[in-house]
Amino acid sequence: MVVLAATGIACSNSSNSPTQEPAGILSQQTRVPAEYLVSLAPGTDPKAIAEQYGRFQIKRTQSLGRDVYLVTLVEDPGPEKMKELGARSVHIKAVQPNFTYRANVPGNAQ
Repeated sequence: MVVLAATGIACSNSSNSPTQEPAGILSQQTRVPAEYLVSLAPGTDPKAIAEQYGRFQIKRTQSLGRDVYLVTLVEDPGPEKMKELGARSVHIKAVQPNFTYRANVPGNAQ
């Protein structure tokens, strides 16, 4: 019965909104400065990225597939400003920093 309860809780958050991670996990992640993952609404022209974030001098835009782009900026306004500007556009579905992935974190078995 415990397994079913745990499964129900894990599956209960099926919305498209991002889940909140515990503060400890987020504080351990390191973001790549001036790099962001921008998700566009289906069918949106990637030019919408330049229209929204061009003032920060886009160095590179790389398609990662499924309407997600890795955007590298010359001037980094910070994650909060990027999210704020993204929320103002119907074409931008989500924005998040590009976090680094580290496999050899203290405490991990090798």
